[in-house]
This record gives sequence, C-alpha cells and structure tokens, in this order.
Amino acid sequence: MAVRPTTPAAVIAVLMAGALLAGAQLYLTVPLLPELMTRFHVDAPAAAWASTAFGLAYAAGNLVFGTVSDRVDPRRVMAAGLVANAVATVAAGLAPTFGLLVATRTLQGFTAAAFPPVALAFVGEVLPPRRRAFGLAGISSCFLLAGIAGQAYALGVGATLGWTWVYLLLVAPLLPCAWFAARLPAPTRVRGRGADRPGGDVGLWQLLRRPPLLMGYVCAAALLLTFVAMYGALNAAVGDRYQITGPWPLLLVRLPGLPGIVAGIGAGWLINRLGPYRTGGLAFLTAATGMCVEATAGPLWLLLAGSAVYVAGLAVAIPAAVASVGAASAPARGTGIAGYGFIIGLGAAAAPLLVAGMADAGFTALAGVLTGLLLLAA
Repeated sequence: MAVRPTTPAAVIAVLMAGALLAGAQLYLTVPLLPELMTRFHVDAPAAAWASTAFGLAYAAGNLVFGTVSDRVDPRRVMAAGLVANAVATVAAGLAPTFGLLVATRTLQGFTAAAFPPVALAFVGEVLPPRRRAFGLAGISSCFLLAGIAGQAYALGVGATLGWTWVYLLLVAPLLPCAWFAARLPAPTRVRGRGADRPGGDVGLWQLLRRPPLLMGYVCAAALLLTFVAMYGALNAAVGDRYQITGPWPLLLVRLPGLPGIVAGIGAGWLINRLGPYRTGGLAFLTAATGMCVEATAGPLWLLLAGSAVYVAGLAVAIPAAVASVGAASAPARGTGIAGYGFIIGLGAAAAPLLVAGMADAGFTALAGVLTGLLLLAA
C-alpha cells in the first residue's frame, strides 16, 4: 500500500520540505559568487545576476502558480513544479556559459515558485483551524532556514566537489518530495470548470482594493530584501573586519541565526494569542533592533548576536505577514498569497543589486538602510 501523508504533522512535514528545497535555491549562488566570477570571467555586479534572475523569475512564478492553484488541484501544481524544477536545476549545473547559467537560473526560479505560495494557501484548506497557524509558522520558517541551509550546502559541496554538483545533487531530494506532494490529502474546495469556486473568480486587482492586504504587501517587501542583503554582504564584512575567510569559517558565522529560526516555528502560538498585526509589529521591531546592533557592532560576538536577534524577529514576522495576507485575501487565498510571493521575490531579486551598489559605502551603511526598512514595516 502506497504511503500517503495524511496526518497534520505529516502534511506539514512534506510542505516544509518542499518549501525548504525551493527556497534554498535562491541562496546557492551567494557563497559561489567568487568561483562564478573566476569560472566565467565576469565582475561582481554581473555575477549578482545569477541570483537576481532567479529572484525575478520566482516573483513572476508566484503570480502564475499562486493564481492557478485557486483553479487547479494544488497538489498537482506543487508536484509538477518540483519535477520541472529538478530538470531546470540539472540544466543550471551543466551550463557551459554565464549567459546560459543566468537563463537556466531564471527557469529554476520560475519553477521553484510552484511550491511555496501554493503550500501556504494549501494549509488553509487542508489543516484543521487550530493547526493552521502552526502550519504557516512551520512553512514560513523554512524561508529563513533555506537561507542558511542553502548557503551551508553550497559552501560544503562547492568546496569539495565543485559548483556544478551543488545543483546536480539537489535532484535527489526534489523528486521524492514531488512524489509525496502528489499524495497529500485532497483540499476541501472543489476546483475546475463549473465548480463552486468562491475565491477562484477574485482577481489580484480586486484584492488590492483591500487596505489590510496592501499593508501586508508593504511589510512583505522588507522580508527577504533585508535577509538576502544582510547575508550577501556578511562575507565581505567579516573578511574585512575580522579576517575571516574560507568556506567553513564563513559557514560558522551564519550558525547564530539557527536558534532564532527554530524559535520562529512557535510563532503560531503568538499569532493565535496576539493576532497577526501585533505579532508582526513586535517581530519587525525585534528584527530592526538586531540589524541596528549589526550596524554598530565592534567585536565579532556582538555582530553575531545582532544577527541572531535579527533572524529571530524575522522568523516571527514572516508567518505573521502570511497570516495577515491570508486573512485579508480570503477566500481567494491562492491569489492573495501569489501577490505576497511576488513581493518577496522582488525583494530577494533586488537584494544582490543593493549589496553591489552599496559595496563602497560599507556594511554599516547597508545595515543602517536595512534597519530603516524594518522600522517602516513595523
């Protein structure tokens, strides 16, 4: 008898795994940029497009797949997206030129977007109400965990096997995850032509007339923009300030963020107790405090402590933002989450360009700008 993930815990585990695999791909090129610059003979601003192209395509894919999931069985969307993403990932690993690498990274970003926004909307249809906030928190935590796990994976595999295998080895977990996604429980809402689809006929432009949804989108802009930018600039910062170089030392400076991400899984309790708006406001203030510490830190331990506080705040802010967007866009959650995914994708795409543009200003100036964005979101 085929194994089917039917319990709430099993459903959340499959959705978290898929979100982690999809999200981690955004960060693969962050630690690989020096090697890509040498391999393809490009400068830093040009090499940043290997990440930016992924982010832009991911943003566009969110609009497509999130909306499609309001009309098509979301399990099929997620499973097919992971299979297509596996093909694109192999193509990226085998790209012989930088132009083809950017093209395949674009395809990789577009197909990766078939999973996270659909999974976030799927939680509201397949989990019992008392488990939804925890499901959202668990999946949302994977967006940040993907940042650390993706960079750690790329650093480790790239240092031992080379950058090509960073992409090729991802196929092994992608295909089994697609198999499990196709066997998740059926959603409660019927889709398809002639079905009663109360949310399927609501377009994104109609949803944008709702002020609470617009507020959620404005806050979402600060999420991955600050996260990708901070970690994208961290390598140069610790190298210049503390002479920390090499793949394994650079991996260690990312580890202080892990406890905060784990703590973010418990954000469901705060959301249930305080509501998404109060929880989000407090979380963004916490993240801004941590980023401010990073901007002004002298000793290394204070910089790492600031990064831990920042990540902990962001780990709670993400599920709060998702919960507010989901509530404001009901019953068209797929379409509303699609817009959310588009916004965070744009932020992730803009981050490498922001880091490259502010390289001469230094890490302190960049962290100051990011602190201002977090305060605005709060």
